[in-house]
Amino acid sequence: MTLHRVPRSNRRRAADALAASLLLALLTTQTAAANTTQLLLTRDREHADAAEYKGLVDLSVNPGFDDARVTITLDGQKLTDALRAPYRLTVDFGPIAVQHRIVVTAWSRDKNRVQWSETINRGLLPLSVKLKAVDAAAGIFEATVTAPKEDPIAAVELWDEGKLNASITEPPYRFTVASAAGRSDAFVQVTAKTKSGEEAADFWSSAGEVHVESVNVREVPLFVSVIDRDGVTRDDVDRSLFRIIDNDSEAKIVEFGKAFDQPISIALLLDASASMTYTMHAAIAAAQSFVQKTLRPNDRCALFAIRDVPRRVQEMTNDRLAVERALKNVQPMGRTSLYDAIESALRELKDEKNRRAVVVLTDGGDTTSLASFDEVEKDAKQAGIPIYVIAYTVEGVPLDTQDFERMKFLTSETGGFVAVASNEQNLQARYGEIEKDLRAQFAIRYQVTDYAKRNEWRKVRVVLASPRLTARTIRGYFAP
Repeated sequence: MTLHRVPRSNRRRAADALAASLLLALLTTQTAAANTTQLLLTRDREHADAAEYKGLVDLSVNPGFDDARVTITLDGQKLTDALRAPYRLTVDFGPIAVQHRIVVTAWSRDKNRVQWSETINRGLLPLSVKLKAVDAAAGIFEATVTAPKEDPIAAVELWDEGKLNASITEPPYRFTVASAAGRSDAFVQVTAKTKSGEEAADFWSSAGEVHVESVNVREVPLFVSVIDRDGVTRDDVDRSLFRIIDNDSEAKIVEFGKAFDQPISIALLLDASASMTYTMHAAIAAAQSFVQKTLRPNDRCALFAIRDVPRRVQEMTNDRLAVERALKNVQPMGRTSLYDAIESALRELKDEKNRRAVVVLTDGGDTTSLASFDEVEKDAKQAGIPIYVIAYTVEGVPLDTQDFERMKFLTSETGGFVAVASNEQNLQARYGEIEKDLRAQFAIRYQVTDYAKRNEWRKVRVVLASPRLTARTIRGYFAP
Protein backbone atom coordinates (compact mmCIF):
# COMPACT_ATOMS: atom_id res chain seq x y z
CA MET A 1 0.00 0.00 0.00
CA THR A 2 1.57 3.27 -1.07
CA LEU A 3 1.67 6.27 1.19
CA HIS A 4 1.15 9.16 -1.18
CA ARG A 5 2.71 12.53 -0.51
CA VAL A 6 3.29 15.87 -2.12
CA PRO A 7 7.09 16.12 -2.56
CA ARG A 8 8.95 18.84 -0.80
CA SER A 9 10.28 20.30 -4.04
CA ASN A 10 6.77 20.70 -5.44
CA ARG A 11 5.54 22.38 -2.27
CA ARG A 12 8.67 24.47 -2.00
CA ARG A 13 8.48 25.72 -5.56
CA ALA A 14 4.83 26.67 -5.14
CA ALA A 15 5.60 28.36 -1.83
CA ASP A 16 8.67 30.10 -3.27
CA ALA A 17 6.68 31.27 -6.26
CA LEU A 18 3.94 32.54 -3.99
CA ALA A 19 6.37 34.40 -1.75
CA ALA A 20 8.18 35.94 -4.68
CA SER A 21 4.92 36.88 -6.34
CA LEU A 22 3.56 38.56 -3.27
CA LEU A 23 6.71 40.64 -3.09
CA LEU A 24 6.43 41.56 -6.74
CA ALA A 25 2.68 41.73 -7.15
CA LEU A 26 2.59 45.50 -7.07
CA LEU A 27 5.12 45.89 -9.86
CA THR A 28 3.77 47.47 -13.04
CA THR A 29 5.14 47.21 -16.55
CA GLN A 30 7.29 50.25 -15.94
CA THR A 31 9.07 48.62 -12.99
CA ALA A 32 9.34 45.07 -14.38
CA ALA A 33 12.84 44.03 -15.37
CA ALA A 34 13.70 44.36 -19.03
CA ASN A 35 14.68 40.69 -19.32
CA THR A 36 11.37 39.22 -18.08
CA THR A 37 9.45 36.80 -20.26
CA GLN A 38 5.95 37.90 -21.29
CA LEU A 39 2.92 35.64 -20.76
CA LEU A 40 -0.55 36.76 -21.83
CA LEU A 41 -3.45 35.08 -20.00
CA THR A 42 -6.66 35.32 -21.97
CA ARG A 43 -9.80 33.18 -22.03
CA ASP A 44 -9.91 33.34 -25.83
CA ARG A 45 -6.81 31.16 -26.24
CA GLU A 46 -7.58 27.45 -26.67
CA HIS A 47 -4.32 26.10 -25.21
CA ALA A 48 -0.99 27.27 -23.86
CA ASP A 49 1.98 27.73 -26.17
CA ALA A 50 5.02 25.47 -26.17
CA ALA A 51 7.35 28.02 -24.57
CA GLU A 52 9.14 27.20 -21.33
CA TYR A 53 8.58 29.70 -18.55
CA LYS A 54 11.08 30.11 -15.72
CA GLY A 55 12.71 32.95 -13.83
CA LEU A 56 10.93 36.30 -13.93
CA VAL A 57 7.74 36.22 -15.99
CA ASP A 58 5.56 39.27 -16.63
CA LEU A 59 1.94 38.06 -16.45
CA SER A 60 -0.62 40.11 -18.38
CA VAL A 61 -4.34 39.33 -18.10
CA ASN A 62 -7.01 40.14 -20.65
CA PRO A 63 -10.27 39.62 -18.73
CA GLY A 64 -12.46 40.37 -21.75
CA PHE A 65 -14.18 43.45 -20.30
CA ASP A 66 -13.25 46.83 -18.85
CA ASP A 67 -12.91 47.83 -15.19
CA ALA A 68 -12.50 44.26 -13.99
CA ARG A 69 -11.19 42.94 -10.69
CA VAL A 70 -8.83 40.02 -11.24
CA THR A 71 -7.59 37.24 -8.94
CA ILE A 72 -4.72 34.96 -9.97
CA THR A 73 -3.75 31.68 -8.28
CA LEU A 74 -0.69 29.55 -8.98
CA ASP A 75 -0.87 25.83 -8.15
CA GLY A 76 -3.70 26.60 -5.72
CA GLN A 77 -1.87 29.49 -4.01
CA LYS A 78 -3.38 32.98 -4.39
CA LEU A 79 -0.92 35.46 -5.90
CA THR A 80 -3.08 38.55 -6.02
CA ASP A 81 -6.63 39.58 -5.21
CA ALA A 82 -8.71 42.35 -6.80
CA LEU A 83 -5.98 43.30 -9.30
CA ARG A 84 -7.00 46.33 -11.35
CA ALA A 85 -5.99 47.57 -14.81
CA PRO A 86 -3.48 47.21 -16.39
CA TYR A 87 -3.80 43.66 -14.91
CA ARG A 88 -0.10 42.91 -14.72
CA LEU A 89 2.30 41.48 -12.18
CA THR A 90 5.73 39.88 -12.23
CA VAL A 91 6.23 36.36 -10.89
CA ASP A 92 9.48 34.48 -10.22
CA PHE A 93 8.93 30.87 -11.33
CA GLY A 94 12.39 29.83 -10.15
CA PRO A 95 15.46 28.72 -12.10
CA ILE A 96 13.98 25.47 -13.45
CA ALA A 97 10.99 25.14 -15.80
CA VAL A 98 8.35 22.89 -14.19
CA GLN A 99 4.66 22.44 -14.82
CA HIS A 100 2.33 25.02 -13.19
CA ARG A 101 -1.41 25.58 -13.31
CA ILE A 102 -2.59 29.19 -13.36
CA VAL A 103 -6.23 30.05 -12.63
CA VAL A 104 -7.63 33.50 -13.46
CA THR A 105 -10.91 34.76 -12.02
CA ALA A 106 -12.34 38.11 -13.15
CA TRP A 107 -15.36 40.07 -11.92
CA SER A 108 -17.04 42.83 -13.92
CA ARG A 109 -18.44 46.02 -12.43
CA ASP A 110 -21.92 44.44 -12.33
CA LYS A 111 -20.46 41.34 -10.56
CA ASN A 112 -20.48 38.95 -13.51
CA ARG A 113 -17.78 36.32 -13.01
CA VAL A 114 -15.57 34.49 -15.52
CA GLN A 115 -12.84 31.97 -14.76
CA TRP A 116 -10.36 30.01 -16.80
CA SER A 117 -7.12 28.10 -16.26
CA GLU A 118 -3.92 27.60 -18.16
CA THR A 119 -1.14 25.04 -17.69
CA ILE A 120 2.38 26.16 -18.56
CA ASN A 121 5.48 24.00 -19.05
CA ARG A 122 3.16 21.05 -19.61
CA GLY A 123 4.91 17.71 -19.16
CA LEU A 124 7.90 19.17 -17.31
CA LEU A 125 7.23 17.38 -14.05
CA PRO A 126 8.68 18.43 -10.70
CA LEU A 127 10.63 16.16 -8.39
CA SER A 128 8.48 13.34 -7.03
CA VAL A 129 8.92 9.81 -5.72
CA LYS A 130 6.37 7.04 -5.26
CA LEU A 131 7.18 3.82 -3.43
CA LYS A 132 5.27 0.60 -4.02
CA ALA A 133 5.58 -2.96 -2.77
CA VAL A 134 6.50 -5.39 -5.56
CA ASP A 135 6.38 -8.33 -3.15
CA ALA A 136 5.65 -7.27 0.44
CA ALA A 137 6.01 -10.82 1.76
CA ALA A 138 9.57 -10.94 0.40
CA GLY A 139 10.33 -7.33 1.33
CA ILE A 140 10.83 -6.18 -2.29
CA PHE A 141 9.97 -2.53 -3.10
CA GLU A 142 10.40 -0.26 -6.10
CA ALA A 143 10.41 3.55 -6.37
CA THR A 144 9.13 5.48 -9.38
CA VAL A 145 10.53 8.99 -9.70
CA THR A 146 10.16 12.13 -11.80
CA ALA A 147 12.47 15.14 -11.92
CA PRO A 148 12.95 18.34 -13.93
CA LYS A 149 15.04 17.77 -17.05
CA GLU A 150 17.48 20.45 -15.88
CA ASP A 151 17.94 18.77 -12.47
CA PRO A 152 17.95 14.98 -12.93
CA ILE A 153 17.92 12.32 -10.22
CA ALA A 154 21.31 11.68 -8.61
CA ALA A 155 20.26 8.86 -6.28
CA VAL A 156 17.32 7.15 -4.61
CA GLU A 157 18.11 6.10 -1.05
CA LEU A 158 16.50 3.50 1.18
CA TRP A 159 16.16 4.25 4.89
CA ASP A 160 15.51 1.35 7.21
CA GLU A 161 14.69 2.05 10.86
CA GLY A 162 16.26 5.50 10.66
CA LYS A 163 19.48 4.34 9.00
CA LEU A 164 20.66 4.65 5.40
CA ASN A 165 20.45 1.13 4.03
CA ALA A 166 21.12 1.43 0.30
CA SER A 167 21.57 3.98 -2.49
CA ILE A 168 20.82 3.43 -6.21
CA THR A 169 21.92 5.89 -8.90
CA GLU A 170 20.25 4.35 -11.97
CA PRO A 171 16.75 2.96 -12.58
CA PRO A 172 15.14 0.63 -11.81
CA TYR A 173 15.14 1.79 -8.21
CA ARG A 174 14.38 -1.57 -6.61
CA PHE A 175 15.23 -2.48 -3.01
CA THR A 176 15.02 -5.55 -0.81
CA VAL A 177 14.20 -4.74 2.82
CA ALA A 178 14.68 -7.89 4.85
CA SER A 179 13.32 -6.30 8.05
CA ALA A 180 10.00 -5.54 6.33
CA ALA A 181 9.41 -8.98 4.82
CA GLY A 182 6.04 -10.38 5.88
CA ARG A 183 5.66 -8.05 8.85
CA SER A 184 2.29 -6.58 9.83
CA ASP A 185 3.96 -3.42 11.14
CA ALA A 186 6.46 -2.84 8.33
CA PHE A 187 7.50 0.73 7.58
CA VAL A 188 9.80 1.61 4.66
CA GLN A 189 11.11 5.02 3.59
CA VAL A 190 12.90 6.21 0.46
CA THR A 191 14.25 9.62 -0.53
CA ALA A 192 15.00 10.82 -4.04
CA LYS A 193 17.77 13.39 -4.49
CA THR A 194 18.56 15.47 -7.55
CA LYS A 195 22.00 16.73 -8.59
CA SER A 196 21.23 20.15 -7.11
CA GLY A 197 20.42 18.60 -3.72
CA GLU A 198 16.63 18.82 -3.84
CA GLU A 199 14.90 15.97 -2.00
CA ALA A 200 11.52 14.27 -1.97
CA ALA A 201 10.37 11.33 0.12
CA ASP A 202 7.76 8.61 0.13
CA PHE A 203 6.77 5.89 2.58
CA TRP A 204 5.18 2.48 2.52
CA SER A 205 3.50 0.90 5.52
CA SER A 206 1.62 -2.31 6.01
CA ALA A 207 -0.53 -0.48 8.57
CA GLY A 208 -2.46 1.68 6.14
CA GLU A 209 -2.45 4.80 4.04
CA VAL A 210 -1.17 8.15 5.25
CA HIS A 211 -2.75 11.45 4.21
CA VAL A 212 -0.52 13.79 2.21
CA GLU A 213 -0.45 16.34 5.03
CA SER A 214 1.18 13.79 7.31
CA VAL A 215 4.36 13.21 5.34
CA ASN A 216 6.90 15.92 4.71
CA VAL A 217 10.49 16.99 4.68
CA ARG A 218 10.91 19.63 7.37
CA GLU A 219 13.73 21.80 8.59
CA VAL A 220 13.83 22.35 12.35
CA PRO A 221 15.83 25.12 14.10
CA LEU A 222 17.62 24.16 17.30
CA PHE A 223 19.86 25.92 19.82
CA VAL A 224 22.27 23.67 21.70
CA SER A 225 24.58 24.23 24.67
CA VAL A 226 27.54 21.90 25.24
CA ILE A 227 28.91 21.17 28.73
CA ASP A 228 32.09 19.29 29.63
CA ARG A 229 32.64 16.98 32.61
CA ASP A 230 33.55 19.94 34.82
CA GLY A 231 30.23 21.63 34.10
CA VAL A 232 31.89 24.29 31.93
CA THR A 233 29.98 25.53 28.89
CA ARG A 234 32.00 25.00 25.70
CA ASP A 235 31.78 26.89 22.42
CA ASP A 236 34.70 25.18 20.64
CA VAL A 237 33.06 21.91 19.63
CA ASP A 238 33.43 20.74 16.03
CA ARG A 239 30.35 20.16 13.89
CA SER A 240 31.48 16.58 13.11
CA LEU A 241 30.81 15.55 16.73
CA PHE A 242 27.08 16.37 16.56
CA ARG A 243 24.34 13.87 15.75
CA ILE A 244 20.65 14.73 16.04
CA ILE A 245 17.95 12.12 16.62
CA ASP A 246 14.41 13.31 15.91
CA ASN A 247 11.73 10.82 17.01
CA ASP A 248 14.22 7.94 16.77
CA SER A 249 15.31 8.92 13.22
CA GLU A 250 18.70 10.49 12.58
CA ALA A 251 18.36 13.94 11.04
CA LYS A 252 20.58 15.70 8.53
CA ILE A 253 22.30 18.88 9.76
CA VAL A 254 21.95 21.50 7.02
CA GLU A 255 23.13 24.60 8.93
CA PHE A 256 25.59 24.84 11.80
CA GLY A 257 27.14 27.86 13.48
CA LYS A 258 27.64 29.75 16.71
CA ALA A 259 24.73 31.76 18.07
CA PHE A 260 27.09 34.22 19.80
CA ASP A 261 26.11 37.24 17.69
CA GLN A 262 22.48 36.32 17.10
CA PRO A 263 20.07 38.71 18.88
CA ILE A 264 18.18 37.35 21.86
CA SER A 265 14.92 38.30 23.58
CA ILE A 266 14.85 37.63 27.33
CA ALA A 267 11.92 37.63 29.74
CA LEU A 268 13.50 38.45 33.10
CA LEU A 269 11.39 37.34 36.10
CA LEU A 270 12.23 38.66 39.56
CA ASP A 271 10.61 37.36 42.73
CA ALA A 272 9.08 40.43 44.35
CA SER A 273 7.01 38.68 47.02
CA ALA A 274 7.17 39.74 50.69
CA SER A 275 9.65 36.95 51.46
CA MET A 276 12.24 38.86 49.41
CA THR A 277 12.09 41.94 51.65
CA TYR A 278 15.54 41.51 53.19
CA THR A 279 17.26 40.26 50.03
CA MET A 280 15.60 42.49 47.42
CA HIS A 281 18.50 44.92 47.21
CA ALA A 282 20.99 42.15 46.39
CA ALA A 283 18.57 40.53 43.92
CA ILE A 284 18.06 43.82 42.05
CA ALA A 285 21.79 44.56 41.96
CA ALA A 286 22.55 41.11 40.52
CA ALA A 287 19.76 41.41 37.93
CA GLN A 288 21.03 44.84 36.87
CA SER A 289 24.53 43.44 36.45
CA PHE A 290 23.10 40.63 34.32
CA VAL A 291 21.28 43.14 32.11
CA GLN A 292 24.39 45.29 31.72
CA LYS A 293 26.66 42.37 30.82
CA THR A 294 24.24 40.36 28.70
CA LEU A 295 22.14 42.73 26.61
CA ARG A 296 23.61 44.04 23.37
CA PRO A 297 22.19 46.72 21.05
CA ASN A 298 19.91 44.34 19.11
CA ASP A 299 18.82 42.29 22.12
CA ARG A 300 15.45 42.79 23.79
CA CYS A 301 14.27 42.33 27.36
CA ALA A 302 11.02 42.44 29.34
CA LEU A 303 10.80 42.53 33.15
CA PHE A 304 8.18 40.81 35.31
CA ALA A 305 7.72 41.11 39.07
CA ILE A 306 6.53 37.84 40.63
CA ARG A 307 3.78 38.61 43.16
CA ASP A 308 0.20 37.45 43.89
CA VAL A 309 -0.59 38.63 40.38
CA PRO A 310 2.51 38.78 38.16
CA ARG A 311 3.09 42.27 36.84
CA ARG A 312 5.00 43.24 33.74
CA VAL A 313 6.93 46.28 34.91
CA GLN A 314 8.77 46.75 31.61
CA GLU A 315 7.49 45.66 28.22
CA MET A 316 9.83 44.08 25.68
CA THR A 317 12.40 46.65 24.63
CA ASN A 318 15.96 47.02 23.36
CA ASP A 319 16.46 49.99 25.73
CA ARG A 320 18.78 48.55 28.38
CA LEU A 321 18.57 51.66 30.54
CA ALA A 322 14.77 51.39 30.64
CA VAL A 323 15.08 47.83 32.00
CA GLU A 324 17.59 48.98 34.64
CA ARG A 325 15.27 51.83 35.74
CA ALA A 326 12.35 49.40 35.98
CA LEU A 327 14.42 47.08 38.16
CA LYS A 328 15.16 49.90 40.62
CA ASN A 329 11.44 50.46 41.14
CA VAL A 330 10.54 46.86 42.04
CA GLN A 331 9.18 46.64 45.60
CA PRO A 332 8.51 43.37 47.49
CA MET A 333 4.94 42.62 48.54
CA GLY A 334 2.37 39.81 48.60
CA ARG A 335 2.89 36.14 47.80
CA THR A 336 4.48 34.14 44.96
CA SER A 337 2.60 33.24 41.76
CA LEU A 338 5.61 31.65 40.10
CA TYR A 339 3.74 29.50 37.57
CA ASP A 340 1.53 32.41 36.48
CA ALA A 341 4.65 34.54 35.98
CA ILE A 342 6.27 31.91 33.74
CA GLU A 343 3.03 31.67 31.73
CA SER A 344 3.08 35.47 31.29
CA ALA A 345 6.69 35.36 30.15
CA LEU A 346 5.99 32.65 27.56
CA ARG A 347 3.15 34.74 26.14
CA GLU A 348 5.42 37.79 26.01
CA LEU A 349 8.02 35.88 24.01
CA LYS A 350 5.58 34.12 21.69
CA ASP A 351 5.96 36.45 18.71
CA GLU A 352 9.59 37.42 19.20
CA LYS A 353 11.76 36.63 16.16
CA ASN A 354 15.07 36.50 18.03
CA ARG A 355 16.46 33.64 20.07
CA ARG A 356 14.44 33.52 23.27
CA ALA A 357 14.94 32.70 26.95
CA VAL A 358 13.14 32.99 30.29
CA VAL A 359 15.39 33.82 33.27
CA VAL A 360 13.81 33.48 36.73
CA LEU A 361 15.07 34.42 40.19
CA THR A 362 12.99 33.17 43.10
CA ASP A 363 13.57 32.38 46.78
CA GLY A 364 10.82 29.82 47.14
CA GLY A 365 7.99 27.80 45.68
CA ASP A 366 4.69 28.76 44.12
CA THR A 367 1.93 29.70 46.58
CA THR A 368 -0.88 31.48 44.71
CA SER A 369 -0.84 30.68 40.95
CA LEU A 370 -4.02 30.01 39.01
CA ALA A 371 -2.04 27.94 36.50
CA SER A 372 -1.03 24.42 37.48
CA PHE A 373 2.45 23.01 37.00
CA ASP A 374 1.10 20.62 34.35
CA GLU A 375 -0.18 23.59 32.35
CA VAL A 376 3.15 25.39 32.63
CA GLU A 377 5.03 22.27 31.56
CA LYS A 378 2.85 21.79 28.48
CA ASP A 379 3.02 25.46 27.44
CA ALA A 380 6.79 25.61 27.99
CA LYS A 381 7.34 22.54 25.81
CA GLN A 382 5.08 23.92 23.12
CA ALA A 383 6.90 27.26 23.14
CA GLY A 384 10.33 25.62 22.85
CA ILE A 385 11.92 28.37 24.95
CA PRO A 386 14.75 27.55 27.39
CA ILE A 387 13.97 28.39 31.00
CA TYR A 388 16.73 29.20 33.49
CA VAL A 389 16.03 29.42 37.22
CA ILE A 390 18.18 30.85 39.99
CA ALA A 391 17.01 29.46 43.33
CA TYR A 392 18.05 32.15 45.81
CA THR A 393 18.19 30.90 49.37
CA VAL A 394 19.74 32.66 52.32
CA GLU A 395 22.00 30.20 54.10
CA GLY A 396 20.04 28.16 56.59
CA VAL A 397 16.68 28.72 54.88
CA PRO A 398 15.85 25.67 52.70
CA LEU A 399 14.07 25.83 49.37
CA ASP A 400 10.67 24.26 48.86
CA THR A 401 11.64 20.72 47.84
CA GLN A 402 8.66 19.99 45.56
CA ASP A 403 8.93 23.18 43.55
CA PHE A 404 12.72 22.92 43.39
CA GLU A 405 12.39 19.48 41.79
CA ARG A 406 9.68 20.78 39.47
CA MET A 407 11.91 23.63 38.33
CA LYS A 408 14.78 21.20 37.73
CA PHE A 409 12.48 19.10 35.55
CA LEU A 410 11.05 22.10 33.67
CA THR A 411 14.45 23.62 32.91
CA SER A 412 15.92 20.30 31.75
CA GLU A 413 12.97 19.73 29.41
CA THR A 414 13.43 23.15 27.78
CA GLY A 415 17.23 23.25 27.57
CA GLY A 416 17.96 25.46 30.59
CA PHE A 417 19.10 24.67 34.11
CA VAL A 418 18.60 25.47 37.80
CA ALA A 419 21.40 27.16 39.75
CA VAL A 420 21.42 27.71 43.50
CA ALA A 421 22.68 30.96 45.03
CA SER A 422 23.06 31.57 48.76
CA ASN A 423 24.62 35.05 48.92
CA GLU A 424 25.10 38.18 46.84
CA GLN A 425 28.45 37.06 45.45
CA ASN A 426 27.40 33.70 44.07
CA LEU A 427 24.11 35.22 42.94
CA GLN A 428 26.12 37.38 40.54
CA ALA A 429 28.04 34.28 39.49
CA ARG A 430 24.85 32.33 38.72
CA TYR A 431 23.60 35.09 36.42
CA GLY A 432 27.04 34.97 34.79
CA GLU A 433 26.63 31.24 34.13
CA ILE A 434 23.33 31.87 32.37
CA GLU A 435 24.83 34.68 30.30
CA LYS A 436 27.72 32.45 29.22
CA ASP A 437 25.36 29.60 28.37
CA LEU A 438 23.26 31.83 26.13
CA ARG A 439 26.27 33.25 24.33
CA ALA A 440 27.95 29.87 23.81
CA GLN A 441 24.97 28.19 22.16
CA PHE A 442 25.30 26.53 18.77
CA ALA A 443 22.67 27.44 16.17
CA ILE A 444 21.67 24.35 14.21
CA ARG A 445 19.08 23.74 11.52
CA TYR A 446 18.39 20.12 10.69
CA GLN A 447 16.29 18.28 8.16
CA VAL A 448 14.04 15.35 9.00
CA THR A 449 11.99 13.25 6.59
CA ASP A 450 9.43 10.93 8.12
CA TYR A 451 5.87 10.22 9.07
CA ALA A 452 4.45 12.93 11.34
CA LYS A 453 1.06 13.79 12.76
CA ARG A 454 0.03 17.39 13.33
CA ASN A 455 0.62 18.44 16.97
CA GLU A 456 2.42 15.15 17.65
CA TRP A 457 5.06 15.40 20.40
CA ARG A 458 8.44 14.56 18.86
CA LYS A 459 11.44 13.70 21.03
CA VAL A 460 14.76 15.34 20.23
CA ARG A 461 18.19 14.12 21.32
CA VAL A 462 21.53 15.66 20.47
CA VAL A 463 24.32 13.11 20.77
CA LEU A 464 27.99 14.14 20.86
CA ALA A 465 30.71 11.72 19.76
CA SER A 466 32.74 12.37 22.89
CA PRO A 467 32.26 10.86 26.36
CA ARG A 468 33.56 14.10 27.88
CA LEU A 469 30.82 16.30 26.43
CA THR A 470 27.06 16.58 27.01
CA ALA A 471 24.54 18.49 24.90
CA ARG A 472 21.70 20.47 26.46
CA THR A 473 18.70 21.56 24.40
CA ILE A 474 14.91 21.18 24.25
CA ARG A 475 13.71 17.60 24.81
CA GLY A 476 11.22 17.81 21.97
CA TYR A 477 8.61 19.84 20.10
CA PHE A 478 5.09 19.58 18.72
CA ALA A 479 4.98 18.86 14.97
CA PRO A 480 3.48 21.76 12.97
